[in-house]
Amino acid sequence: MADGGQTVDQWDLVEMAARILARAFGTGYGWAPLMQEARIEEPGSEVLDQSCVLAIAKRGPVIEQAAKSIDGCRHVRRQHRWSTSRTVVAIPSYRHDTEAIAALSFAKLDGPLEAILLLYATGGVNRYWPTVKRFGLARKPSWADDCAITDAMQRILCGRAAISQDDRARELRMRASAFRELTREYERRLLCWLGRAASAYLVALGK
Repeated sequence: MADGGQTVDQWDLVEMAARILARAFGTGYGWAPLMQEARIEEPGSEVLDQSCVLAIAKRGPVIEQAAKSIDGCRHVRRQHRWSTSRTVVAIPSYRHDTEAIAALSFAKLDGPLEAILLLYATGGVNRYWPTVKRFGLARKPSWADDCAITDAMQRILCGRAAISQDDRARELRMRASAFRELTREYERRLLCWLGRAASAYLVALGK
């Protein structure tokens, strides 16, 4: 079972739907790119157009962080320039897919379903998270619930929340066990919404 009571097969459906939408919208997480092969040429040649150069340049901070985690050092020198080399880089892939985008309408994802699927697929927190949170807190709009649902969504998107559950419980002056249970409750609800949205979307897409 995956977190929140979802089976592995159900989570595979979520990942499939998210990757289709991320590719269609030309967005997505840097840690889940699609693999493409391209020739390596000198800058300025006809192979690399302006959009490719910009896409590669935006990867700078991510590559620096990767070097930091691999080498285990605490300080990484700033990257001052780019040079061509025969190596593999991860660049978000974009293919305009009108069918994938139109399937969102056919799926009839009401309430928070469309928002949470697009949030997971594109990482558009500022655009989609307010809608998801509004539905999640419809019955219990307390400060503790606000923190719990936010931490639960961070665990789904990033694997962990920005603040540990024990520290969060101390901030809220709650028992740690009570806050953990509250967070698990919201995580189960969010994962249920995400699974329902992905299943309905893939059916509408004919997958």
